[in-house]
Amino acid sequence: MALKKYMSTLSSDGATLAKVIATFCVVLTHAYKIFGYLGVPGTEVFYLRGFHAIAACGVPVFFLLSGYFLTFKDNFDYQKNLKKKVKSLAIPYCCFMLLYALISGVGSLALPEFFDDFRQFTAYDWLIHLFGIPFVEDPHYYGPLWFVRELFIYNALAFALVPAVKKTPGFILIIAVITVYFLPIPQKTSYSVAFFVTGMFLGIKKRIPNMNNTVQIITVFAIGFTVPVAFAGVLSWKISVLLMAASILMLSGKLIERDSVKRMARIAIPYSFPIYLLHEYPMTAMMRLLALKHISLPAAVAAFFIAPFVVITMCTGVIILWKRFSPKSYAVCTGGR
Repeated sequence: MALKKYMSTLSSDGATLAKVIATFCVVLTHAYKIFGYLGVPGTEVFYLRGFHAIAACGVPVFFLLSGYFLTFKDNFDYQKNLKKKVKSLAIPYCCFMLLYALISGVGSLALPEFFDDFRQFTAYDWLIHLFGIPFVEDPHYYGPLWFVRELFIYNALAFALVPAVKKTPGFILIIAVITVYFLPIPQKTSYSVAFFVTGMFLGIKKRIPNMNNTVQIITVFAIGFTVPVAFAGVLSWKISVLLMAASILMLSGKLIERDSVKRMARIAIPYSFPIYLLHEYPMTAMMRLLALKHISLPAAVAAFFIAPFVVITMCTGVIILWKRFSPKSYAVCTGGR
């Protein structure tokens, strides 16, 4: 069947819904910690690998959409874009890294067994713990923010990335992206590079694959869930994440056709990034408390799916109160969202 039948312009509303779903997947990723705290690695319980795959595709979707909208407009303005990303990514990153470093610092005085001893840190230790090493090491205090850091770096390098992607023939770019994705290099580096560059390429073409037939969506999702369940290993895992990310885009394209879903996505999207910034600490605390009670594996699976809704509700309440009582600080710390 002709390729054009499987292609459609990615609508703004479709991307909005995809980001909302991806945010939930990111929260779900950190709910997965409960299995580690209980001493039940996902590799030992086959179906847990499928559940983890559902969660792991959230950040790749964000990278792809970010790359897509970076190059979607013909008149790309590097300086304007960088100025915007400093406000929307760099400043929130620094604000929340310092906030969580402060929490850890105070925590080290009250609960030293749970926090690092700050008195032994050198200046180098502080930099590594606060900001990590791009593409290599996550920041210690708030690991999930590696995504914000890497995304800002890609935008800072856009002056070279955009013309390079535009001038590279499509088939060469596809081979390069696939190679990087499956190389035995740090997973976050391969994911971020592969999905961001793919998004840039699709943005230049102003089109994105969108098979939104219900049977197609179910098939891609089912394969993505089954592959890591049936075959443990890095290769099957990366294939699964790729298929799960595709299923999010496909599902978004299908659901956004409904006006009620479109309204829901528009209401939810302002909370997406702030929830990403806030959720990890309460999620980790909740999973540790549940693990300390030595709950059963079925109960842990239930908590894995239920806890994200609880944490998202908590974060939403904090966001509403923060916006109400200190709108200026909220605007600065969340990049004007």
